[in-house]
Amino acid sequence: MHGRMGPAGRSQVLVVFATGAFVASSLSTGTPARVMWLLGALVCTAPLLVRVVRDGARVPWPWRLVAAGFVLRLAADLIGQAERAPHPGAAPVPGYDDLAYLLSYAALIAGLLAVCGRRTRLALLDASIIAAGLAVIDWMFVVHPYLHHVGPGGPAVTVLYPVCDLVVFAAGVRAVLAGAGRNPANRLLLAGVGLTLAADTLFCVDAAQASTRSVSTVDDALWLAAYLVVGLAGLRPETIGGAGPEGADRVTAARILIFGAAALAGPIAVIVRMIGRTGTLHPGEWYHVIVPSILAGVLSALLVTRLGLLARLAQRRSAELDSRGRRLSDALVEREALEHRLRHGALHDPLTGLANRVLFAQHMERAPTRSGGTGRHALLVVDLDRFTDVNDAFGHGFGDDTLAAVAHRLQGIAAPSDTLARLGGDEFALFVVDVDEDRATRLGELIRAELKAPMVVGDRVVHLGASVGVVHLAPHADPRAALADAELALRAAKRAGRDRVVPYRPELRTARERFTRISAGLRHAIDRDELAVHYQPVVELPSARIVAVEALLRWTPAGGPPVPPMDFIPVAEETGLIVPIGAWVLERACRDARVWYDRHGASLTVNVSVRQLAEPGFADEVLHTLARTGLPAAGLVLEITESVLVGGDGAAPVLVALERLRAHGIRIAIDDFGTGYSSLSYLTRLPVDILKIDRSFVPTDTAASGGDHAFTRAVLQLGSSRDLPAIAEGIETAEQAELLHRLGCRLGQGYHFARPGPADQVEAAFRRLNPALAG
Repeated sequence: MHGRMGPAGRSQVLVVFATGAFVASSLSTGTPARVMWLLGALVCTAPLLVRVVRDGARVPWPWRLVAAGFVLRLAADLIGQAERAPHPGAAPVPGYDDLAYLLSYAALIAGLLAVCGRRTRLALLDASIIAAGLAVIDWMFVVHPYLHHVGPGGPAVTVLYPVCDLVVFAAGVRAVLAGAGRNPANRLLLAGVGLTLAADTLFCVDAAQASTRSVSTVDDALWLAAYLVVGLAGLRPETIGGAGPEGADRVTAARILIFGAAALAGPIAVIVRMIGRTGTLHPGEWYHVIVPSILAGVLSALLVTRLGLLARLAQRRSAELDSRGRRLSDALVEREALEHRLRHGALHDPLTGLANRVLFAQHMERAPTRSGGTGRHALLVVDLDRFTDVNDAFGHGFGDDTLAAVAHRLQGIAAPSDTLARLGGDEFALFVVDVDEDRATRLGELIRAELKAPMVVGDRVVHLGASVGVVHLAPHADPRAALADAELALRAAKRAGRDRVVPYRPELRTARERFTRISAGLRHAIDRDELAVHYQPVVELPSARIVAVEALLRWTPAGGPPVPPMDFIPVAEETGLIVPIGAWVLERACRDARVWYDRHGASLTVNVSVRQLAEPGFADEVLHTLARTGLPAAGLVLEITESVLVGGDGAAPVLVALERLRAHGIRIAIDDFGTGYSSLSYLTRLPVDILKIDRSFVPTDTAASGGDHAFTRAVLQLGSSRDLPAIAEGIETAEQAELLHRLGCRLGQGYHFARPGPADQVEAAFRRLNPALAG
């Protein structure tokens, strides 16, 4: 039952036992009463002794000294009882028990002074101030009466008790002020010290009246209560000790009041003493003693108050400085954290956490070459194919999740020594150190295959593709130049049809530089009047009568040779310059062709690019141009490639625009027919009026078998069945013209009839080929 009793239950049992022991000793007399009291004190102290022995080193040594002081005091009580037994009434002074008592004082003083170490010197000073105030009372009511009573040569050991009590009091107050009482177990031990001092004080007051010491019931009650509370400290679950000096030096209002009381203790004691001697003093002595005492007390209280207020002011300012210091420290910590976030954000992609372009370039510049390595590095730039379709279909939020998934998949491919970055948009880069060309290319193929595999993003499965540009670098290569070369290889992969790996070649740089020069020149070609429109006649076979002219763009930069159309037209297409240039060509050609239409009934054919057709206002622009130039809609033929009409979802708006133009009388011709999808079935459902057979299908050998002309014959027959006139391009000889006529082709154009030339040259061709209409 008792083994399972908790600390609270054992504490209750101990209180009951101590109460019983005290009552039993109070009701008895002589030796039995002292034995019962000592038995109660021994049982009450036992839990503390057991706790200190059991916990060992976990109890700080100062608190072990405090516990030893109570044990020594209990031993002194036992010795004193042994000395008192042969002497009824009171024991002789001094006795053997005095040595044990003095040792207990020494242990208590040493332990209490060491409780909070040297960090609480101000607390020791405060305690000394309070003890000094009480020392006056101790001198006047204990020590001085005792010396006066026993006279010179009395037992000096008796005087040591109030002095030791005063020192213990000062040490205990210092421990309390230092915060040692915040722990409940420590607080009980300090309470035991206080009860002991209270009992000792009463005992010393009695001892001052006689040469022998006698113990009263109140003394016994207080001493036994002291043993009880230290025993309760041993039963507490908290660890004894552990109190720190935090706040030990703070000057509070309560502490100032205590200092004031200590300062007034002396004057008050003098006044009380004087009141007790009223019958033996001359009336005039009151003014000489009490008035100075009162004034000294008031002065002391004012000084204490003033110094206390100064201390509190300094304390508040110190607290403010500490608070500012903490805020400054917190601000510095926050600033460092912010700087870290800013540095990380400045060098990393916020979406994927990968390195950004700046950090990637730094890693390329500092790339080491391992011992035994190739000495060369590789840069791979990866761009997702048709990633815009993902954003368009599912939104940019899902697109961001997809990019994060792509980054995760790329991280699984990259080695720890590689640097992976997101350069922007759906473009990533991988820098590999010490790798040969073959392995770099294989790594690019691995990346392409990994990104082509189905990818689960959220609750959807995404199918992507990737184009990869690879460039091989020497150590410490210029990152900007390397990235530019990799971008060229990537662009070549895109132009080649996407979903492929293309290594960088020097000719890509040469082609790009030429592209840059051409695009820069084209941007100013219209303003500088460098563009011209040449025309090539379309004639009837075999009469060679001109029925139409095809507008062809020519560019001759100022101070330079002409640039072939096959060089600058693709550049204009890629840069989007074809839109304003195409509008200029249409305007100029319609103005020139109006005369030929009016005089000869000849139509105008103008090539239209995909970029022009994709413009939302293209149909309106064509109609407005016809209205401005006066050329009838029936006199205009727009030439487009068949890929425009069958190129996927993007063809739908183009078909709408073409149908609108046809509704106004403008005819549509398929240029270079047969080189694109080559599906004749498209002609049954596309808005087409004329077929232009590509020069690659125009017969060149009149002696060839009929099978060699099968495709040309099929196109002509299909066009005839669909009422679509066909125009053969690239006729170079009279034999070709004759053969095409026999195959059923009515119209043709080529160098055999006329080369492309300016408008005045076309006028000459009209006079030469249409002599009946020359007048």
